[in-house]
Amino acid sequence: MAFGALGCGLIAIAPVGAAAQSIEKTSADMPSAFEIAQANSSSSALSNETHAFDIAPQPLAMALVAFSRISGVDVAIDGSLPDGVQSTAISGEMSATEALDRMLSQSGLVWQVLNATTISVIDPSRTSNNGNDFVTAPVVVKARRRAVGPNGVPDEVYSTPGSVAVITQESMRKAPVREAREIFNNVAGVDIANDAQDPGLTVNVRGQQEMGRVNVNIDGARQNYNQLTHGTSSRVYVDPALLAEVEVEKSDLAKNGGAGTSAGIVTMRTLNTQDILDPDEDWGGKVNLSRGTNQYDFAGDVAVGARVSPKFDLSAAVSRKVVGDYRPGTHNPGLYQEIDSSPKYVDVYSSRPEYSYVRQTSGLVKANLFLTEDQEINLGYVGSSTSYTKSSDSTNNYQDHNKTDVHTLTAKHVWNPESDLIAMNSGVYWTRTQNHQFRPARYNTSGAVTTDSFDNQYTLDTLGGEVSNSSSFDFDLSSDIASHLGLDYGVEYFQDTAKTSAELGGLGGAGAAYEIEGGTPAGERDVSGGFVAATYDLNNMFELRGGLRYDRYSLTGDSYWCEEQNSANLCEDGGTPLNIDLSEDGFSPSVGASVNVTPGIQLFANYRRNMRAPTIMESMIKGDHIGDNAGLPFYSNANLKPEESETKEVGVNFSFDNVLRQGDGFRAKVAYYRTAIDNYITLANVPQPTPRRTNLGVITNTSVEAEAIVNLTDPVYINGTEAELSYDAGEFYLGGTISISDTDLSGNHNPYVLDAAYDPYAAVNYTQLGATYLSYSDVNYGTADRLFGIYAIPKRKYTVDGGFRLFDQDLVLGMRASFVYPQDNFGSSNSSSIVSEYFKYRVFDFYSSYEINENLTLRFAVNNMLDEAYVQGTGGTFAPAPGRTAILTFSGNF
Repeated sequence: MAFGALGCGLIAIAPVGAAAQSIEKTSADMPSAFEIAQANSSSSALSNETHAFDIAPQPLAMALVAFSRISGVDVAIDGSLPDGVQSTAISGEMSATEALDRMLSQSGLVWQVLNATTISVIDPSRTSNNGNDFVTAPVVVKARRRAVGPNGVPDEVYSTPGSVAVITQESMRKAPVREAREIFNNVAGVDIANDAQDPGLTVNVRGQQEMGRVNVNIDGARQNYNQLTHGTSSRVYVDPALLAEVEVEKSDLAKNGGAGTSAGIVTMRTLNTQDILDPDEDWGGKVNLSRGTNQYDFAGDVAVGARVSPKFDLSAAVSRKVVGDYRPGTHNPGLYQEIDSSPKYVDVYSSRPEYSYVRQTSGLVKANLFLTEDQEINLGYVGSSTSYTKSSDSTNNYQDHNKTDVHTLTAKHVWNPESDLIAMNSGVYWTRTQNHQFRPARYNTSGAVTTDSFDNQYTLDTLGGEVSNSSSFDFDLSSDIASHLGLDYGVEYFQDTAKTSAELGGLGGAGAAYEIEGGTPAGERDVSGGFVAATYDLNNMFELRGGLRYDRYSLTGDSYWCEEQNSANLCEDGGTPLNIDLSEDGFSPSVGASVNVTPGIQLFANYRRNMRAPTIMESMIKGDHIGDNAGLPFYSNANLKPEESETKEVGVNFSFDNVLRQGDGFRAKVAYYRTAIDNYITLANVPQPTPRRTNLGVITNTSVEAEAIVNLTDPVYINGTEAELSYDAGEFYLGGTISISDTDLSGNHNPYVLDAAYDPYAAVNYTQLGATYLSYSDVNYGTADRLFGIYAIPKRKYTVDGGFRLFDQDLVLGMRASFVYPQDNFGSSNSSSIVSEYFKYRVFDFYSSYEINENLTLRFAVNNMLDEAYVQGTGGTFAPAPGRTAILTFSGNF
């Protein structure tokens, strides 16, 4: 499902438009009072669905807002309501028609149906003496659900029969962030595993991340960039200042966006005209300016919009962020314990945060063309340029200087006529992520060059498109029982094209271009898919869902494999050619059911299967480790299989109003899930076909390692419990999340990935004198200890967010707290820096805002108030997180 700009506020009983000019209509054009009063005869156009109403007597404007929230019916008001009009109380289960009749019964106003989801409220007495009626343009009260709790999460989240989360702009703005990953801190079941020195996002959903397992997209355009580094390989670069909302879908992948994906869909919607302008504004803008301590030097953004005509609007935004090398926290300085053969305690003093600076410039341009009442075209560009430096070890001895540019173009068409059969969405997109990286030369202690400098260019282009449609059918089984059938169906396609180039500085030392070009290989991947999903609803009490996906992928490219000990097959000579041509297709079913046990309680259960397509990097990696003559080749796997996953979940939604006091609200979503993944794909140590063998009287045979992408032979099991809860009483609020996760991974795999002849002793270490073995041991290839490193979401993570709204809610004072208990990552602690014992931590943040007037707001926040030292829960970074940082922000409208 998709959520727009949601929230609730007072109904705007005022003319719209810059000049609010009256619109003259003749009496022939306008219905008479009698005709208006008779309009209720067509009220059957509204659904007969009943709702639980409990609306006390109050000013009619406020009562209509409450009615719209509960019923989902938009209300159009012709100009303004008469002063002092009160609504009649309504309470109990009834239809929208009956509720409106009762609410307006003492008001002297009437209502009429405009369409199946919109009604208008009209004052029949507003007629001029000369027979002409003068009315202002109507104000529409949209059917926007309540946004309850500390982060303004819309009510739709708590009526969706599955696991979905929404990060609102309110949540992102109330405490400025240094890195984009911080906006996900309060989402249950989601974590970010990227390096603190790299501003890119690596989103982990329910224990799965990278390589397309999570479809992270900007305005529907996939961000598939991969680059081989120490740490995470898949990263998304986005500026939170340009975001209007983030939706995290964890249950329903029977939709466009689900092709080649197994864990979830993270949609980052950027600002558009409706996010910048109020409904009654023709032009205007918003500005935010921030400065803080701890090298938070500057962050500012400006967004402007204009409704050029009723048929066309434009918007644009630009953002700039400059932050320096921060100081880490000092309280509880321990970060993690390395668990290899030489255990090492790492704290903030031995894992330095140098090179944590970011220089980022971002912008967007949007245009919306409304062709007809039921058709529109949306065009958009979002881009960013980010400069940063990343080191490859905790001592920061070796740095890579990066400038990452991202360009995303989108074009969408929406056609939604007044038809139950057509609600069509289509779109195309193109994204380019390009990283220009300079790796300085490396020197030994005597000043000699050991590894040459590299000037590298990594590029990934993604071109895609999709079409989907929704059809609905209503069946009235009796006067008291109604049913509804909805059908959603569509197709999608995207193509990834990767290219990598490298040039050496010619300073001497080790290094070759093929090492860079092989680790992040060139190639092409095509992924396509289609889906059909049906939803049957019985009387708004029981819902049954079923879906079927068909997905297909193909990967083509040239690779090779090489060895350290075989002079006829050296990497620098081009090795042995290996043609990669992989393709697979398959069907993935899904089914779900939900039941509304009582008003406010919904039980749901879901099941789905998914096929995850391998990426270009996974399929075509080749060459050798960069620059230092490590003799560690990378092997492509021409027999790589796609991952196949199965996810089951059960859950419950709670939604109650007027719990402890009139007007308050309690919302909660709780879910338990279990995922099994067959053919899990990861990087492992494997034997080279030819061992190192010497004969100096005593024969010594030593197995020689390579790195290869493998499929695990045993399933990977991930199970967990998630909860999101919030209570809002207006003047105060309290919310939080609970994430509990456990990963079961045995790690067994076939280490012989090449279709080549292996020496019988390729995986054996021995010494032999004559016919006698002096020593003999099999190398434990094919086990979890030989995996390079698999990230695991924290075992337990709890967040709390609470605060007060004072002085007519102009002043907000709040606190957030996070308690994290990491889970050890999987794999070899000798070959992967992420495999360590990470220490638990807790972080407290303070935030506040004061609305000086309707155009100016002052915000003040202190992140990491207690100056806690920690490494984020999923690990994967050498650098500790920032210490205590105070930030002052001015936000204005114009």
